[in-house]
Amino acid sequence: MTPAVLAPTDRDARRAIPGGADEQSAARAPRRGRGRPPLLDGPERIEEFLAYVAAGWTVLDALGSMGLARSRTPVYTLRRQDPLFAVALADAQKKGRASRRQAQSGETQMDQHGTESSYKRRRCSCAPCRDAASRARQRRRQAAGADDTSKRSEK
Repeated sequence: MTPAVLAPTDRDARRAIPGGADEQSAARAPRRGRGRPPLLDGPERIEEFLAYVAAGWTVLDALGSMGLARSRTPVYTLRRQDPLFAVALADAQKKGRASRRQAQSGETQMDQHGTESSYKRRRCSCAPCRDAASRARQRRRQAAGADDTSKRSEK
């Protein structure tokens, strides 16, 4: 037997409003508790936050730039409660790490295989990286050899 769903009575409505206050005061936004950090409360704020993180900002710096409390707790709480936000945050953090790495490297091809910088900086020993490093080394030696021969001919 299924329980019957009863319509709320006037007494239930008064109980739902804290302290028996009127409906107008219940419609106001709830007050924040003392010391509680502001939350990412709307889709616009969440999109703005994710854009900062994807641009390479850390979670803490992104919250600070948005004027929110300097605490990561609300973000990680929201990540734990909302699986869609968790996926979006992970994607934004991945993009942010890549942009920070690219900005720090000074070279756009650092992470690409088949380049000399990948062989030297990342110590990648795959065949394309080794070949690229060998070709670059040969070019440098040829350029150095050409400089030596031009200096000898000048003497």
